[in-house]
Amino acid sequence: MLLYRKRLRLVRGEGVYVWDERGRRYLDLIAGIGVNVLGHAHPEWVLEMSRQLEKIVVAGPMFEHDERDEMLEELSHWVDYEYVYMGNSGTEAVEAAIKFARLATGRSEIIAMTNAFHGRTLGSLSATWKKKYREGFGPLVPGFKHIPFNNVEAAKEAITRETAAVIFEPIQGEGGIVPAEEEFVKTLRDLTEDVGALLIADEVQSGLRTGKFLATEHYGVRPDIVAMGKGIGNGFPVSLTLTDLEIPRGKHGSTFGGNPLACRAVATTLRILRRDRLVEKAGEKFVEFKGERVVKTRGRGLMIGIVLRRPAGNYVKALQERGFLVNTAGNRVIRLLPPLIIEGGTLEEARKEIEGVLNDII
Repeated sequence: MLLYRKRLRLVRGEGVYVWDERGRRYLDLIAGIGVNVLGHAHPEWVLEMSRQLEKIVVAGPMFEHDERDEMLEELSHWVDYEYVYMGNSGTEAVEAAIKFARLATGRSEIIAMTNAFHGRTLGSLSATWKKKYREGFGPLVPGFKHIPFNNVEAAKEAITRETAAVIFEPIQGEGGIVPAEEEFVKTLRDLTEDVGALLIADEVQSGLRTGKFLATEHYGVRPDIVAMGKGIGNGFPVSLTLTDLEIPRGKHGSTFGGNPLACRAVATTLRILRRDRLVEKAGEKFVEFKGERVVKTRGRGLMIGIVLRRPAGNYVKALQERGFLVNTAGNRVIRLLPPLIIEGGTLEEARKEIEGVLNDII
């Protein structure tokens, strides 16, 4: 039996709240690290998934099924990419993006950013920056290098005709909820087009949360490849890699990728998001936090980082004791990724309580 360090044990969720084994309720402001965009146990989502379980769960990637067609129809309301390749996690979506870029360009160099986080499988880990994630797993995949995030001059120097792709997060999540600057994103797009390289947007965390389906839409930029995961299935393990590149049949695949249950999860999630305008409304819910110990608030929509003057760990623990679940994104940043269904009034009350905790603890 695997042993874990003692931590909060959650047993039930409903809407924006979860309960522990003692029956205590918590406001969930992290939502499985940005996963439960419709909240917990959304009745319509649960009903659709239950019906699908009684119908068919896995068909195998070699067969067609209605659930995939329905998912693609829903997805077409949001994006116009020619192809979607389905996996089971965000890191798989990034792996696929890296593979596609190398296959399409015939080049191997991948340029990523300092403070980037792209996943924990070997290729994605090679694009991830922080030493603590990479240490002990070497040698990593060759051909990766990192440049300073939001540094236009560094990008101009690094991106050449040897580059297969540049991968970036429109808002760095694990790196501290740091938005990309408009000039930087547009420079990446221009430079990659000039040298025949591809631009990959990692929207695993930023997708759905910023007021647009993709955060890159705020910049007026269309990446060549987009990796999505987390909230796209509202808690069901699923990911998407979007592109106009046609990958030869058999070159990439996944036993569980695109199975009927996964497609049902995505189709249902997207339908509810579209009908209830939850993505657009999320863009209006950004909250600023203030106080002596708050340096600033970063992010966009419901992807919020509270930058502190001191390490965030003690504050996260104190907030849990007060009934609020958050986590960190770097040493001095509290990260909020609440369900998109959260009401403005609930978020405002949470702001007051969080500011109170930040001011109380030394």
